[in-house]
Amino acid sequence: MGGVASLLSLALLILLACSHPQILHKGQWIMGTVVEITWIGSPDAEGTIESAFDMVKSVDAAMNPDKPGSELYRVNAHAGKGGIPVSPMSCRVIQEGLRIGHETGGAFDIAMGPLIRLWGWDTKTPRLPSREAITRALAKTGLDKVTCDPTNHRITLKESGMSLDLGGIAKGFAVDLATKRLRKGGIANFIINAGGDLYVSGNPPGRPWRIGIQDPDNPRAIIASLPLKNRAIATSGDYENYFMKDNVRYHHLLDPTTGFPARGLRSVSVLAKTTMDADALATALFVMGKKRAIRWLQAHPDTEGILVDSRLRVDASSSLKGLIKWKKRFKKRVSYF
Repeated sequence: MGGVASLLSLALLILLACSHPQILHKGQWIMGTVVEITWIGSPDAEGTIESAFDMVKSVDAAMNPDKPGSELYRVNAHAGKGGIPVSPMSCRVIQEGLRIGHETGGAFDIAMGPLIRLWGWDTKTPRLPSREAITRALAKTGLDKVTCDPTNHRITLKESGMSLDLGGIAKGFAVDLATKRLRKGGIANFIINAGGDLYVSGNPPGRPWRIGIQDPDNPRAIIASLPLKNRAIATSGDYENYFMKDNVRYHHLLDPTTGFPARGLRSVSVLAKTTMDADALATALFVMGKKRAIRWLQAHPDTEGILVDSRLRVDASSSLKGLIKWKKRFKKRVSYF
């Protein structure tokens, strides 16, 4: 992927409010995806934009599990050997990952490294492992086997062979850091998009930013659009990273209880105050399945969701009613909760 055209293949499509000459774009390849900043203002903001990209790069340098020398690489290499110190930044992301994992009943698990690597989702050639291998990998996962000391910034993986993977939360955190940097630099109206994890700030002249929700069956189409301002949104879907075998779709969103891809939903979009929360919760709610996800969202009214099931029926938070513009073929498929 590369450039603005890459937006067409992401889980969320940015629909620019207008073709205003002051709407500027810049993108870089970071954290295995295109990170793009779209902003209103002057090209003279180049220094601030670059420093925002630097924030994202700092997260990648610390939390990439496959980069020798990164903090996460050292944590994983030290599994079963006691605690290891990390930066306050890495400690915070791991602590927040554990919090969200517990709040979602284990549907989000940052200790899924052994399963992710077994399936080959960290490579370009994923494969279907045996049930026996999955059972062995499952024994090396679980939130209860990870401790985080926020005072001394020490992370402990209790068993040898364990490994953390922050792929479901680190990008969101990086977007939040970049958001703070842009605002500090005086840029108020912008969108930061890191592979479908977005934060939308302010609005362009005349009309608000609109965000499109991708059609799971057509990467170049959307099912709906909605206006956003000072809000984060992220989507997880079974069409983002998958392979087919014997007419079965195997995707990267693994259920921590079974070790296999979660079933029942095609995509989940989450709106939250921070991109880190939206990022992690999109994964967690996808894993939960429709009924559990709806119950969780109803119990957390500060977070909103749009769920698309295997029959392309849609369930959305009632607070979004009247804001979302549905494409014609989806209008009669929508229910609100």
